[in-house]
Amino acid sequence: MVTALRLRRVRTGKTLRQFAREIGINEGTLIRIERGQCYVPKKWREPLAQALGVDPEEVLDPQTGWPRLVA
Repeated sequence: MVTALRLRRVRTGKTLRQFAREIGINEGTLIRIERGQCYVPKKWREPLAQALGVDPEEVLDPQTGWPRLVA
């Protein structure tokens, strides 16, 4: 399984390191988020979505903040 978040990041051409720096979180945390192993705290949801050029609901569950999975 892949998360919509990872898929969007890869499509933007941003590396994991670039994206983590852009939104102000460490790479290890971003890796866990992209793997669907942890949720995204509310304070990161909007900056993360803006950096990808999407609405937060496209990549995250709006109630829980967990990354959405894609087939």
